[in-house]
Amino acid sequence: MSKRKKLRSIELEKVEKRKKVFEQKRNKTKKIMAISTVFIIVIGLGIYFMMYSDGNIDVKDVESDPKSIIQTATQIKIPTNGINGDVSFYSYDSNGVEIKYFAVRGSDGEVRVAMDACDVCYHAKKGYIQDGNEMRCINCGLKYSISGLGTTNLEGGCWPSYLPKTIEDDLVVINIDDLEAKRFMFA
Repeated sequence: MSKRKKLRSIELEKVEKRKKVFEQKRNKTKKIMAISTVFIIVIGLGIYFMMYSDGNIDVKDVESDPKSIIQTATQIKIPTNGINGDVSFYSYDSNGVEIKYFAVRGSDGEVRVAMDACDVCYHAKKGYIQDGNEMRCINCGLKYSISGLGTTNLEGGCWPSYLPKTIEDDLVVINIDDLEAKRFMFA
């Protein structure tokens, strides 16, 4: 074999070695990237669920049957027979701002309504979740007996914001003006 061919053969071997080393590094980098991506996704999901579901992945939001709500130009009427011990969340669209409120029957049999926003924590826009016979502020964690809801906040601090209502002919009647007055909590 000529000297030239021998040198060329040695050069080709070196090139093949470099290709092999490069391929091994590239495969290792791909594995690290894949593992890092999975790790970031898992951490991100964990943070998301801690922030938005208070760590409870199986948070159950009970929504009302919109067909049962009667809305006029000035009032919203909800049949009382559809309100039980499980909270029902409702919303009213105020020119693109979703004003949220809830209704639930207390252990005393009375229908309670309140804004799904706290007098203090409304800036967080997290609202409430039912925890047995209590409603819990998702933002600060304070709990309130359902049977005590539906009153103005007398002590200051966290409290489900008051929403006036009347009961007429087995209907909970809420004035739209009262919802509009709390629009700032959701805007």
